[in-house]
Amino acid sequence: MAGIARPFIPWIGSKEKLIPYIWQVFPPSPKLYLEPFGGGGALLLGMQPKISRMDIYNDFNCDLVNLFLCARECTIQLVQELKFLPLHSRAEFDLLKEFMKHKELLQQRIADERNAVMECFSGEEREELLEILRERSCLFDVQRAAAYYKVCRGSFSGTTSSFGVRPNNLTNFLYLFDDASKRLQDVIIENKDCLDIIRERDGSDSLIYCDPPYFDAESLYAVDFPKEKHEELHHILSQCAGYIVVSYNDCPFIRSLYGDFYILAFRRNNPLSQKAGATYGELIITNYDPRPYIQPQFSMFPAEIENGDLVLVHEPACGSLREIDPRRRRWEYGRSQ
Repeated sequence: MAGIARPFIPWIGSKEKLIPYIWQVFPPSPKLYLEPFGGGGALLLGMQPKISRMDIYNDFNCDLVNLFLCARECTIQLVQELKFLPLHSRAEFDLLKEFMKHKELLQQRIADERNAVMECFSGEEREELLEILRERSCLFDVQRAAAYYKVCRGSFSGTTSSFGVRPNNLTNFLYLFDDASKRLQDVIIENKDCLDIIRERDGSDSLIYCDPPYFDAESLYAVDFPKEKHEELHHILSQCAGYIVVSYNDCPFIRSLYGDFYILAFRRNNPLSQKAGATYGELIITNYDPRPYIQPQFSMFPAEIENGDLVLVHEPACGSLREIDPRRRRWEYGRSQ
């Protein structure tokens, strides 16, 4: 199944291979589509843009958001920078990681200049100078984006924490930026707390797809997400007026936590396991009855996935939380089937 663009960055927990499962339960024609946990952006990049729909990508990882902004606004400069930075050894990988740890120098200089302006100027003059500094602080950091990309590409399974050992020829991946840049042109890119942006953007015509760090696997991600955050996320989603779809790993805690939602389950190959044939349980959770949308043909599913069946494992006692007209059942998000 072809999409508009593919992810240009490897990402732990990427949903690229699971797109057929997730897209088929999406309700038709939302006015707003939001991913609070943007990550590699596989679903959003693959969607057909629509004038009638506002698309929003959000992630709390500022380096990831900076990379997406650079991919959209400074594609040529970013690709040139990526060609300039080699990554052939663990030593180079560690050097780039050290670069990522240190605060970007331009931002430090801007902060110093701001302090000087506050001390030396007042009134309209001060406001004019502060506005100039604010504009400069919004400039995209292409060098930092390139370093972050190379750390992701050179790490094991996109974790950014361990060197992937295998050689990486970046020229094999740079073509992905062009399609991604075109797809992102009309996408709003945010760097906010996931809970805040859900509160801000929820509405009766919105579709919010959440792909939070999986429970008990949070250490694989750069952003901290304790158990309390999972519980708070559920609390906010349970109060949303719009359509909610959530991806999670299959475990008793999540099944219990989302007992007031519909829960579908399936199994897939486990890319992080060293054992041949290892599988992993996945859940797709919705605040509406997804059954009118589940496709009867499963031949579309990638060969890497063991079982092509979405199985409804929990239906809330209260019945459908959101009503969907089954006559509107159709796949709108990718190219034609």
